[in-house]
Amino acid sequence: MKNGMILFKANWLNQCLLSLLLFGLLTACASTENEYKKIDYATGHRLHHVVVIWLKQSGDADVRQRYIEQSKPLARLPGVLAYDVGTPASIKRRHTSAALDESYDVAVASVFESPQAFEMFLKNPEYGRIAQQVLRPLVDKYKVYEFVE
Repeated sequence: MKNGMILFKANWLNQCLLSLLLFGLLTACASTENEYKKIDYATGHRLHHVVVIWLKQSGDADVRQRYIEQSKPLARLPGVLAYDVGTPASIKRRHTSAALDESYDVAVASVFESPQAFEMFLKNPEYGRIAQQVLRPLVDKYKVYEFVE
């Protein structure tokens, strides 16, 4: 009976320690998640801005190239860390995927110092001029995707 009681106490102690360990891990995860949610994404985090564009003259290589060339001055505006613009890659794959969309003409992927830098970019008169007077007349439709790091 004595050995049985010792074994019972050891198992009970192990279960208590395991429970405390799990509780500690769960509490740490919840704490980390709460701290993650407290991050102010309006400051200090790079913003990625992706625009997928369908041109009025879809598939026209000259118009695609004109859009690309005329958009490049945007890369030199304040707050822009990276500015990449190009056409669909047409990668050969072993399997087709409904998720793959190559119907667009041009895509732009840009990175900004922060969301505030992007907001200032949008207010920049040179951006307004290029976007409205030079690029927009070439565009039929577009989709915008943005995320912060």
